[in-house]
Formats: sequence, structure tokens, C-alpha cells
Amino acid sequence: MAPRSTSRSTEDDALVVAWILGPHGIRGEVRIDPRTDVPDRFVTGAVLLCDGVGPVTVAARRGTAAAPILRFRGIDTREGAAELRHRFLRVPRAESRRATKGAYLWADLVGATVVTPQGAALGSVRDLIRAGENDVLVVGDDDGRERLLPMLESVIREVDLGARRIVAVPQDEAS
Repeated sequence: MAPRSTSRSTEDDALVVAWILGPHGIRGEVRIDPRTDVPDRFVTGAVLLCDGVGPVTVAARRGTAAAPILRFRGIDTREGAAELRHRFLRVPRAESRRATKGAYLWADLVGATVVTPQGAALGSVRDLIRAGENDVLVVGDDDGRERLLPMLESVIREVDLGARRIVAVPQDEAS
């Protein structure tokens, strides 16, 4: 499916875009685990919210897209970087929406009603998970049963964020 989710956050007004793993080297750099599909989220000059610290500005980036290494302004030592270990980096939800035109935030999908093309209720989105390259909706019904629906064109036929409604064909019925 062309539109993908761009933040794995499902709660809060500031959405998680990365987890700081720990320091890298002796000059204040940190290794991060990205939690976003926005390719330029960690460019030099980007301002992120660091849990328990406040806003931090990316001074430099290197490494791969899957395993970036960042340095923040004002943090120039391993000790300073170590203080950031195991903290989330976030962006305000409004900023995330601006950067992700044509895509969905996980937070926008949680709670949406899921129906078949014929209008039969399948339940509501309780959570999302990432399975390999695909996002998967966890849809729960009123009886407590859960169904997993991958975000593939053959399964998810329509997403109407305004109506908080998703039209889906369960995989056993997808053609």
C-alpha cells in the first residue's frame, strides 16, 4: 500500500521518532534506533524533543539510515551523551503531520472503525505492529477476538481519517 505510517507512536501529543541506544565514541555522539519512516527526520538542524531533557538540535549525522549516529549541539563528551541513553526522541504531532503528507500516523489509526467493503463491522484498531516491511493493524471486535490485517493494497482498500473508518478485506477473503 503506497501510504505508510510514519511514526510508531499511538499515544501522546508528541510522537516518538527514535530511541537513544547510548553513546558512540568520545565526542558526544549517540546511536539511535529510528522509529519513523521520514527519511530526513534527523538532518542537521532538526530540533527534537528528548524525554527528560527538552529540545535538542542535531549538529551532525552519520551512519546508515537504519542505524544513524547523531551529535547534538552542546553535547560534546561521552559523559554528556551517556546522560541521553535510553530516552525517546519525539516531535510534536503537528510537525509529524507536516512532514508526512500522504501517509498515516499510527496514532491516527488507533481507534478507527474497520468494516468490510459491504459495510460489515470487523471491529476497531486497537494497536499496530511492524512485521518486516509492513505495518499490521490489530483489530479487536466486541467479543475480544483479534484479527491482524497487514497494510497491503489487497487488504486495506480505503482509509478515511476524517471519518475514523477503514475499509478492509480480511486476508482469507482478499483476492
